[in-house]
Amino acid sequence: MEITDNQNNAVDNIVEMVVSVIGHDSREIDTTEAISSTARLAGSFLFRSFELKVNDAKPGTVMLSEEANTKGPQLVNITHAVLNNMGVQIDNEKMSNGNQEQANSNFIDVIEKIQSPALDIMKKNDLNFEQMAQSAAIATAFIIQQSSNITPEQGFGTAINHYIEGTKTFPPDFGNKTDKKYTSEENKKTNSESKPWWKFW
Repeated sequence: MEITDNQNNAVDNIVEMVVSVIGHDSREIDTTEAISSTARLAGSFLFRSFELKVNDAKPGTVMLSEEANTKGPQLVNITHAVLNNMGVQIDNEKMSNGNQEQANSNFIDVIEKIQSPALDIMKKNDLNFEQMAQSAAIATAFIIQQSSNITPEQGFGTAINHYIEGTKTFPPDFGNKTDKKYTSEENKKTNSESKPWWKFW
């Protein structure tokens, strides 16, 4: 699977957006919430790429599909490959022990806050839903790699749980419900500017 330059450009924007929206003004964000937020976003945007014909489904409804079963694992594979490229090794034996954290937040609450600014990032980088989902999976790997207070296996397990949740949950309509407005100006930073500061805890 080839990741395009536009997809790579979207990764920093996704991390910055999640920290800004979920972390509020402090720009400090719980590690599990950061990982689960980008993973849920990846899963939810991949779900939208399925273009399932659904009548009268309410947000939060579990939606099982063959597409989720066949395409969902690509998010796991992308995150695993990126972690490996970063020098982060996942111990499969530890993974088999149920070594993961579950987010305390509600799926719908989180997605309602981040999906609209994520859509802006997607459009800015000329991506489709599946490509944006892949970028969010890379962003998830970055957060796992940056998080010193959990093991890689815990972070990866958390991501897997919320990829599954995202690809099998009917999302809310796009809207503007955000705790902190993430404007287009905030994702126009050039490579010459300093990296944004944030803290995962």
